[in-house]
Amino acid sequence: MNALQIITLRAPQWATDPRIDDLIAYAREITSCEAFGQSTEQAIALRVLHIFALEAQRGGNTGADSTSSGQGHAGQVTSETEGQLSRSFSSGSNASKRYGALSTTVYGQELIELIRGNVFNPMTRMSNAAPDTLNNSAWLWNPFR
Repeated sequence: MNALQIITLRAPQWATDPRIDDLIAYAREITSCEAFGQSTEQAIALRVLHIFALEAQRGGNTGADSTSSGQGHAGQVTSETEGQLSRSFSSGSNASKRYGALSTTVYGQELIELIRGNVFNPMTRMSNAAPDTLNNSAWLWNPFR
């Protein structure tokens, strides 16, 4: 699926926003194809949905469906008022320190999980690595070269 199809599936009220193509182009520019591989279109869609959710949180453009207030909020509800509806959310402490505003929407939190799932742990040696030509070592990095 491409980014627009994912957005249409997840939040159809935002898929018809007149800025959708520009936001997808913007998200494509700041999303690394190398880092996300086959999940690149999903990452792009999540970035766009995160932008829309932030706007909805701040009372900005909520798309064609103006009843979507509160959609995309993340974190525990810390306070709530019914008259004139007022809600406050807390964000995860570790995620907000490392990922900033991404931790404040459900779409941003999904993107954080996607980022975490695409991180490769560093390797210092491999069992089937070609031996080093100087000392027949199987180390990938030789500090003595």
